[in-house]
Amino acid sequence: MPDEFGGGPENSALSELLDLSMPADTEAMAAVVDAISEALARREVPEQKRLEVALAVQEALANAVVHGCDNDPSKQVRCRVRSDAHGRILIIVTDPGPGFSPDLLSDPKRRENLYADHGRGVYLIRQLMDEVHFEHSGNEVRMWKY
Repeated sequence: MPDEFGGGPENSALSELLDLSMPADTEAMAAVVDAISEALARREVPEQKRLEVALAVQEALANAVVHGCDNDPSKQVRCRVRSDAHGRILIIVTDPGPGFSPDLLSDPKRRENLYADHGRGVYLIRQLMDEVHFEHSGNEVRMWKY
């Protein structure tokens, strides 16, 4: 039976590092990102990898707050962090929104989008993480860092 990393049973031992919920408020994001960075530092994850994960999580949380929750602090965003014995990290960010289709996003590298003040979050997440999947109609992002 495949595990959440797509491998076989020999890779299935995932440890839950964190399971956090936050109000859909951009002010709450820093505490979640800091908690993740601290948890990864305790696991002796290299600094560069921690910085890349932190930025990807910040973008995923911002998308969840703004698009998934319409900046409504009465709604909750959930962020789970898991790791395996090989040092692979899985981060799952879930919001209660209707989701979206990542295939319909504009390419931020196209000339008409270069000076836009939004629209780079998913692109950045994909550049920073090794594997990214959108689940449950797009209201859950699963990001892997190997």
